Amino acid sequence: MYPPNLPAPPRLGEPEGIQKSACERLDHAIISANFAPFTLRGTVEISVIVCAKNAEKTIEACLKSVQENEPSEIIIIDGNSSDSTVQITSRHTDKIYSDEGKGLAYARQLGAQKAGSEYIAYVDSDVVLTPKCLQKMLEELQEKGYTGIHAQVLSLRNENYWEWAEDQHVRMMFNRVGERQWIGNIAAIFRRQSIIENPFDPFFIGAGEDKELSSKLRKKGLRLGISSAYIYHQHRTSARGFIKQRIWYGQGGSRFLWKYQRIAQLVRPSLLIPFGAFVCLRKRSPRMLPYYVVWSVSSNIGMVTGFAQLILQKLRIRS
Repeated sequence: MYPPNLPAPPRLGEPEGIQKSACERLDHAIISANFAPFTLRGTVEISVIVCAKNAEKTIEACLKSVQENEPSEIIIIDGNSSDSTVQITSRHTDKIYSDEGKGLAYARQLGAQKAGSEYIAYVDSDVVLTPKCLQKMLEELQEKGYTGIHAQVLSLRNENYWEWAEDQHVRMMFNRVGERQWIGNIAAIFRRQSIIENPFDPFFIGAGEDKELSSKLRKKGLRLGISSAYIYHQHRTSARGFIKQRIWYGQGGSRFLWKYQRIAQLVRPSLLIPFGAFVCLRKRSPRMLPYYVVWSVSSNIGMVTGFAQLILQKLRIRS
């Protein structure tokens, strides 16, 4: 059973040991458990779309939590997985499609096209939903007149520095209820028609598709917000995993800059270091600084490699 009470934010600057979130009380066996096939009750009129690639370590727990939220359907968009992701998902739904290696934006749009409900929920494969999370998010979206709404995000576990630091950053910068200029797609509900009318651009083969969608919707005067509902996310558990993810983000940022020519996107990764220094001064602790330094350097590497790939691609087309 998931913890009934939300964990209090861990404090910065504790000298010994990283505080663990209350979600650590989850039975860790949930990650590898073999759940029996489940028939959806469909009490919440939402099509849940899970885009996954090589997610065998996390997707079982994700889909179990989705099923407990009782959506009308679960749609899997597989990114040419080479592990047992497809076999695992087939125990939970027969609506499994391939993105044919065309990338994340294409996968998200394909999911929206296949959905049969008025509302769709994008849920990442490393997410565990809390009970009645989707129902609560949907009610708040309708009440506030939002086109899209995102859950607040807590770390599934805080067993190492990188999980703890990411949890601190998300709590500080993202977990604020109310209207926002931008929301991600880790666990978000949208009015399906808004995605059909403002489709994801398949140019965004990796990261950046969420920012581009938010930009499109805001330009149309549509509103986005953050819910009071929470979900749990499996943050990167090692420096290597964190660096790889931030390079991927940087490559997505290069595509956003390439398409929209917004100079702010170019300098934003470099601003993470002074921002991190400010956070450390404010909290009177240096513990967050390595997180922001590594993020900044990795994102800049991703930006450079992303531009290099785009330039080479353009030269090949010309030749």
